[in-house]
Amino acid sequence: MKKLTPFGVLLIFGLIGLLTDKFGLWFAFGLVAFIVVGVMQNRGAGKTPPEDQDGGPAQG
Repeated sequence: MKKLTPFGVLLIFGLIGLLTDKFGLWFAFGLVAFIVVGVMQNRGAGKTPPEDQDGGPAQG
């Protein structure tokens, strides 16, 4: 897995909530984290040039 998706963050927070019996609290934190991760990934995608998205050396 190269990067964490917003859904993955929500799933992790939901599982923590199930394990601690405080699902409502952790799910609310998960929703906030879901939004933050989605916004940060969209913001970061605009800054990265298309040829550098894979993180490897440039070909050619």
